[in-house]
Amino acid sequence: MSGQSGPSCARRVIFGRDGEIRTIFGRAAAACAGRSGIVVLTGPPGIGKSSLVRAFLDGSGDLERGATGGGRGMMSLHGVCRPDTTTAAYGGARSLLHPLGLAGEGAARHPLMRGAARRALPALIPGADRRPFAFDADYPVFQGLFGIVSRLLAHQPLALVLDDAHLCDEHTLRWLDFLLRRADGLPLLLVLARSTETEPADGTPWSGFAAHPSYTTVPLRPLSAAAVGEMARHAFARPVAPAFAARVADVCGGNPGRTSRLLAELRRAGALPDSEGARQARELGGRLTARSIRDLFDRKPAWVEAVATAMAVLGDDLPDLIAALAGVSAVQAEDALSALRQAEVLAPGRTGLASDEIRTAVLEPLAAGHLARLRARAALLLSDAGRPAEEVAGHLLAMPGAPRPWMASMLRDAAVAAEDRGAPGTAARYLRRVLDAAPEDGTLRLRLAGLVAHTDPDAALALLREALHRAPDLRARAAAAVQYTTTCLAAGRAVPGDRGPAEVLAELRTATGLRDSALALESALLLMGSADRTGTAAPPERTERTERTPEPVPAHTGAVTALVAALYDNARQAARTHARRVLDAPGPRASWPVIASCTVLALADETTDALAALNDAVAQAQTEEPDTGWTRALAHSARALVLYGTGALAEAMDDAHAALAAAGRTAQPPALPRLVLAAALGDRGEPARAEDLIAGITVPPSPAGPVVDQQLYLMVRARVRHALGDREGALRLLLAAGRAQREAGLANPVFAPWWAEACHALAALRRPREAAAHAEYGTELAERWGTAHALGTAALARGVITPGRAGTELLAEAADTLAASPARTEQARAAFALGRRLLAQGDHAKARPYLRSAADLAHSCGALSRARSARRLLIAAGGRMPELTGAREDLLTAAERKVVGLVLDGASNREIARSLCVTLRTVETHLTSVYRKLGVSRRAALATTLRAPAAVPARTPAWSG
Repeated sequence: MSGQSGPSCARRVIFGRDGEIRTIFGRAAAACAGRSGIVVLTGPPGIGKSSLVRAFLDGSGDLERGATGGGRGMMSLHGVCRPDTTTAAYGGARSLLHPLGLAGEGAARHPLMRGAARRALPALIPGADRRPFAFDADYPVFQGLFGIVSRLLAHQPLALVLDDAHLCDEHTLRWLDFLLRRADGLPLLLVLARSTETEPADGTPWSGFAAHPSYTTVPLRPLSAAAVGEMARHAFARPVAPAFAARVADVCGGNPGRTSRLLAELRRAGALPDSEGARQARELGGRLTARSIRDLFDRKPAWVEAVATAMAVLGDDLPDLIAALAGVSAVQAEDALSALRQAEVLAPGRTGLASDEIRTAVLEPLAAGHLARLRARAALLLSDAGRPAEEVAGHLLAMPGAPRPWMASMLRDAAVAAEDRGAPGTAARYLRRVLDAAPEDGTLRLRLAGLVAHTDPDAALALLREALHRAPDLRARAAAAVQYTTTCLAAGRAVPGDRGPAEVLAELRTATGLRDSALALESALLLMGSADRTGTAAPPERTERTERTPEPVPAHTGAVTALVAALYDNARQAARTHARRVLDAPGPRASWPVIASCTVLALADETTDALAALNDAVAQAQTEEPDTGWTRALAHSARALVLYGTGALAEAMDDAHAALAAAGRTAQPPALPRLVLAAALGDRGEPARAEDLIAGITVPPSPAGPVVDQQLYLMVRARVRHALGDREGALRLLLAAGRAQREAGLANPVFAPWWAEACHALAALRRPREAAAHAEYGTELAERWGTAHALGTAALARGVITPGRAGTELLAEAADTLAASPARTEQARAAFALGRRLLAQGDHAKARPYLRSAADLAHSCGALSRARSARRLLIAAGGRMPELTGAREDLLTAAERKVVGLVLDGASNREIARSLCVTLRTVETHLTSVYRKLGVSRRAALATTLRAPAAVPARTPAWSG
């Protein structure tokens, strides 16, 4: 209602504006109590300012108070400013006071016009005064208008509500400022609604409003999907699917008016607020948008459409270039923007179209040739303006035909920028367009294939096959062959022999001046099991020279070199140097070269750095576009393998599952995550499940497939057979792995250590003498590799097959050495073997700490069957340990559990010491032990760790390895 108080008509339902409504009615309540104030509602056209004003006027927003007419007992006067109000003196005041009947010939005799109020008459006669504002002349009018308001306030609180106040005339605004300054202690509230898209002609009064102590601004923003869902529920009178609400909110840009119209159209079309209705909302919303856009353009001058088209082509917030692309003057562009704002075509607060639907509606009628010319002009304008290359390239991608030279140059720059920010998929899209203009450019094709390989190895292999066929000379063919082989290696694909890399290698071996190319290709084929080491291999002195003067090499070549140095040359320093160069080089983290280099660092016991880089790779792979799932599968698989090597079985299994989920969308899922998962299941005491999983793994046989997958496959099968009690079968698989490694030339002691596992199997079979040669072979490799993991593994292998005191000393050496490595499961294995040996020798006291350590370590890794075997021997040695259920708390002593319980309650160390009547040092000792047992490094991780799920109980033979 307007101009009176009293019962309102039907209450309005306002969605998504609870906070704004509370603010307005809170100010109204304060005004009723004598604290005058002003509320300014701001927002773009169509955002719902007028609806909120009407909700205040009829009291529908103040449901808790049950107020009407703007507030309980408050009279409200409502006016609306129009375009012609801007130049009409006191036009806004007349609109506000019109319901009082003060205009016309009888105004002077109105009861409100007694005394000084008559001075307001010049402001109340329409069209009587169009002169500029002058304070001396207008001051008496202000006093007269103030007299009218004072008489109204004498009867009840008053709200003056002015809609579209950005169109208000200067005289009215200055009078409202005059009124507000004299309203202290009066029950008066001013409510002004103004658009943020139009600046007032004179901002001085608005500055005065903002300076008032009780000034409150209420910005209105687009409705959320939840608010749109409430609107839909009210419109359809039934539950609303979140997808439907989100789609309507997206189509309408959160604009309440457009949302209401679309919901009404959907109801008339018989749509329901479900997933199918969401599809209809997009289609119908697009049609409604297109219709309203065409109607708008038909009513407006041609340059309005030209400006909208320029905005649709250029994108958002480029006002300086819009007029140039549209071919209109700056004045015409500004007028067009004003018309588009009023039509709700522009996004709130920006010089851009409100939604993709509006952009489509603007561009859809354009002929393809005209649109292509516009995009070319837009790209030139953006380039001349110094905009980023990717912004320019976005227009060039949408143009048909081969790009012209300047376009190709811009696309190359954009590809570099995309690659630098870690978006190889986007960079590949740019280079594909460049390749359209230069199909014979072999270097470009190789670079494109390298980018495509991050997300789609099959597409990369197709590009590389063509590069092999198109290469103009042997050097170019060699580069393509190296990249082809490494892509096969990363994707687990077989390398074809027909005109493939093997043929190129044969040519390189007889060519002169191409030794580096031959070395790179031979190394890649070695990892595929498709080549033998020959005289082309680099001698040791070459490797040392390369380390002193590194030369720039492609990332995939550097990764291959690191892998060959680690797996074949058993040269740790050279391997880690090449791996770190790859990690230090710019480029995407979620790439095979980076992931392969992390694997090399893990073999070198530099697990912390490897996991940090793999964490980055996994994070980047989550945002890869296009998301084929392949890069995520690769990153999760590699991290699973590294985590498994550290004994973090639960985390490794999580990554393996994530890799399989991502790979489920690829044509040929990798074998590695299944292998890691099977190995972890075997260690957790579920070898039957592991056996079933292995049965479904397909690994290309040598020499067609990657050596890494083949060797891991044999090793995991052997360990699972051992866990199932088939020690002879496990031994056969291990010896087969050893023969395959020797034939391939693999020489790394910790990658697939068949020799160490064979020693354990033969010791369990009571045939230790047969293992001596294997132990000697592995020890020699371990001493060359030189890590704690390798040396401890070798000492453990020798210790389990050596009787007497010498064997015990070797086991003690293994336990100490492995404690300095990241391999916690191997450390537990060594502690178990030493404790069991001491127990067999009758030294129960010395056996107990090693058996307890083995149980703790194995349990913290999740290897429950191993932990239970250690616990049984610990009890046999006279120790005590609760039954191991798989819960992490089983690792803790009673005193440690008390300390942890208080930590989880938030107690400090000092408070724990007072509570338990122990020293602070005792509490710190207990916590250090707890951190070690649970594998955490800080207090905050305790709660999460202790809530981890328990391992599945084992129903397998006792662990004896």
